Amino acid sequence: MAVLTDIVIASANDAPAIIAEWPGSKMWPGLQTTGLDGLVLADLAEALGQVNLARSIENLDPSAFADEANGPWVYVLPNELRDHLASIDVSDLGKVAQVWADKEEASARGLTAQDAQRLLLEIQPLAAVARDGQKPMLLWISM
Repeated sequence: MAVLTDIVIASANDAPAIIAEWPGSKMWPGLQTTGLDGLVLADLAEALGQVNLARSIENLDPSAFADEANGPWVYVLPNELRDHLASIDVSDLGKVAQVWADKEEASARGLTAQDAQRLLLEIQPLAAVARDGQKPMLLWISM
C-alpha cells in the first residue's frame, strides 16, 4: 500500500481544515504524490547541503491529525527547506536530483534521479509560491 504524501501551501493554522478536507479540496495549492515523507524530505535537505535542517525534518511532530495512530497527519515543514527549494537554480536541479536519489532513504524507496528531478521541477515553483506568499509548506500524509 502506497503512503500518500502531499505538499500543501497554506497557513499552519489551516492544518485542521486540511485534515478535514484534503485531498478533495482545491482551496490550497499543492502537489499530490506518494512516498515523499519526512525521511525522504530529510534526504532532500541533505542533498541541498543542509544536515541540521535534515535532522529537524526527521524530528517533526504532526501539527494536526485525524487519528494519532492512523492519520492522516499534517506536518509544518521548516521554512528553511521552502527557501532552499525556492532558491535552487534550474541549472542545478539535475545535480541536486542525483545527490538526493543517492541518499539512503530515497534510494531504499526506489527514487531514481529522473523521479527526483521530476519532483524537484514540481516542488521548486511551489516552494517559490509559498516563499513569496510568506506561507509554509505543509506535508500531508495518509496511509
